Amino acid sequence: MTDILWIIVSAGLVFLMQPGFMCLECGLTRSKNNINVAVKNLADFGISVALFWGFGYALMFGISRLGLWGNSGFLLDFNGNDHNATFFLFQMMFCSTATTIVSGAVAERLKFQAYLVISAISSGLIYPIYGHWVWNGADQGQVLGWLGQLGFTDFAGSSVVHSVGGWISLATLLVVGPRLGRFPKDKSSQTIQGSNLPMSVLGAMLLWFGWLGFNGGSTFALNAQVPVIIVNTVIGGAGGMITAAVIGWQRRKLPKVELLINGSIAGLVAVTAACNILSTPLAFITGSIGAAVMIFTMYLLNRWQIDDAVDAIPVHAGAGLWGTLAVGVFGNLDLIGNGLSRWQQIGIQLLGIGTGFLWAFGLTFIILWQINRLFPLRVSSVDEERGLNVSEHDAKTELYDLFEVMEYQARTKDLTARVPVTLFTEVGHIATRYNQVMTAMEEAVTRTRAIITTATDAIITFNTTTLEIISANPSAERVFQYPNHQLPGLSIMKLIGWSTETLSDRSTLIKRLLDNGPQEVIGHRADGSIFPVEVTLTKANLGPRSFFTGTFRDITERKQAEEALRHKQHSEKLQRTLNELQQAQTHLIQSEKMSSVGQMVAGVAHEINNPVNFISGNLVYAKNYTKDLLRLIEAYQAEFPDISEDLENLIEDVELDFLKEDLPKLQDSLVLGAERIQEIVQSLRTFSRLDEAEVKQVDLHEGIESTLMILHNRLKSAIPKLEYPIAVVKDYANLPPVECYAGQLNQVFMNLLSNAIDALEESWQRGKFVKDEHPTIWIYTQIIHGEWVRIRVLDNGIGIKPDSASKLFDPFFTTKDVGKGTGLGLSISYQVVVERHKGKMYCNSEVGQGAEFVVEIPIVQCPTRAIASSD
Repeated sequence: MTDILWIIVSAGLVFLMQPGFMCLECGLTRSKNNINVAVKNLADFGISVALFWGFGYALMFGISRLGLWGNSGFLLDFNGNDHNATFFLFQMMFCSTATTIVSGAVAERLKFQAYLVISAISSGLIYPIYGHWVWNGADQGQVLGWLGQLGFTDFAGSSVVHSVGGWISLATLLVVGPRLGRFPKDKSSQTIQGSNLPMSVLGAMLLWFGWLGFNGGSTFALNAQVPVIIVNTVIGGAGGMITAAVIGWQRRKLPKVELLINGSIAGLVAVTAACNILSTPLAFITGSIGAAVMIFTMYLLNRWQIDDAVDAIPVHAGAGLWGTLAVGVFGNLDLIGNGLSRWQQIGIQLLGIGTGFLWAFGLTFIILWQINRLFPLRVSSVDEERGLNVSEHDAKTELYDLFEVMEYQARTKDLTARVPVTLFTEVGHIATRYNQVMTAMEEAVTRTRAIITTATDAIITFNTTTLEIISANPSAERVFQYPNHQLPGLSIMKLIGWSTETLSDRSTLIKRLLDNGPQEVIGHRADGSIFPVEVTLTKANLGPRSFFTGTFRDITERKQAEEALRHKQHSEKLQRTLNELQQAQTHLIQSEKMSSVGQMVAGVAHEINNPVNFISGNLVYAKNYTKDLLRLIEAYQAEFPDISEDLENLIEDVELDFLKEDLPKLQDSLVLGAERIQEIVQSLRTFSRLDEAEVKQVDLHEGIESTLMILHNRLKSAIPKLEYPIAVVKDYANLPPVECYAGQLNQVFMNLLSNAIDALEESWQRGKFVKDEHPTIWIYTQIIHGEWVRIRVLDNGIGIKPDSASKLFDPFFTTKDVGKGTGLGLSISYQVVVERHKGKMYCNSEVGQGAEFVVEIPIVQCPTRAIASSD
């Protein structure tokens, strides 16, 4: 019972090779045919089982007639015969394996009925007869077939199973031919990529697993040979995979997945014939050579333009041929035990290989060639393009629905069609995105059509060779006054008045319109009248097709407007001259004002600076002298405490004690006053900047502080009734040195702060600050975008009216009362900021909420000029 159990388990493992082949073939073929490939694997299993039970087993293992075929055991009933039932079960799986090999090789082009016929021929005739020649008597432990009696050895079917399946595949492919597009004329062969390589890898692993039973069960007993056979099987498969990977890497510099899969299977096929008589190293070598033979066979088939969809012929026929020959080359003759020498064994193996080829290939080719003449085995080219899933089984998939809608749209140009969406699938996601793209395209086309339809210009497309009009929008009828149905087919030459006849002249004119943008030509209406037309021409290329699209604009009114415009040019020139004169006047006033103020301030500062420096320097010595005198008096009083009455009266009259206490304080006050005067002088010098007429790097905060110093008295006295001066709140950023015209920019600060003080003074007079609110000026500086600085000056006065805000920077405009302003301060400031410093200046104000003036200038004025640093 142990042997029976082992054979049944092995038969189950061999059966697992059926789904292995199914996964392998489905993954290596295109998705539009995967259902057909899968169902063929299922169908050939059912057919092979039925035919092998009906008469195939009898032909293979029945009582032999002349060693050629069996003639007993048809339609067996296995009740009460457990040994025969177990043996039949195992051999039935072998028959199914040989049959299903054909499925992958001929995939994607064969009619389903034709494949069923081929499966019947394979499992009912070709495989059983050749199996009889080699294995008949195996159920009784004898060799009765004529090849077996000669000494031909094929332990588990490298030839009987695998090569037979490969030769049948080759014959079928020669009859039905390659898939569409596989070998195009005048081009190299095209690879048709599989749809799911991970599934193919799964199929290969299932085949490896099934092969353990395929070879291990061929002992028909669970004996000491089984572990060695299984190890040799696995080692042979590994050798094939490694060799295929190495050869593939040398040829393509990358590990092709298909080579790894087929290399491993080729190694398994090669070692199958001799796995019971090989040493383990020789099993590895046999599998490796099997993979090499497979790759060479692939090369031959590609050169001969034989299209094997999954490389079944190289894997099963090529590697099977070598594996059968390896019995004589590497096999242990003592274990074979037929008394033949090595060369005799090799000769017998070659005889068996040749016999198998002639029988399987020859008979299949003759039968299928005759059938194909009467009933074509191959599907039509249309059905092959659609895919055998649909054409053979009407098994539509979501992917097919997607392609069907795309084909319909390509044929009808109907952009409203949408693909059915199956949720939670990859194709469903693709369909959703495709529908979104089509919706966007439909919207774009509709929008474009609406634009073309409603455009006032004539938009015409015409042929690049004949120049005949293809289409025209409604405006073309209005512009050229041709009925719209007459325009298609009309030459564009009639509309734009080209009289040239030669092709070269027309090409020159077309090239001029394409290269030079809008061009003026003479248009010709249907009534013969002419008018000026502006033409813009483009060429559209759609693969091998192309056409011109032209926009034709009637420019009659524009020409009239241009003529009228010329009459206005004198007045415009006069206006520009007046504006330039006004700007020059403003610049002159600004220059004169800045020069006068600067010279005056610098002169005053210079005149004050010398005596102040003299006083400040001498005060230090005076203070020291005073300390020395007071110390001398104290020493004298200590030395001579008894003094005369007259001297004592004099000390009381001059209040010596008070003098000693107050004199140092008086000197300190004089020092502070001198320092204050020096600060004012420095502020005046900084403000004038007469020595900095060019662009220099300066500290803007220093200029603002100097301006505030000069305006100190105005801040204190602008609003006399206040107990404290106008508040100034400063929020300075950490500004870098800024390149600017320092003197001019200080004048801008002076104008802005003076205006703020004036606004607060006027606001006080109008009763704005009657509550707790205090007149305040805020000054903010900040860096913007790392390349500009912004200075903001705000006040909480009455603000500026909107109608005045738009005119603030106009020359001679002022919001102050008559006699209180020239209207040039802000205008000049604006020009200093915008024109001189390439900056921005604007005002934000809300009536009753105060005003904000903003100055923005770049940190660097002249990147290409060397800038001197300010002292």
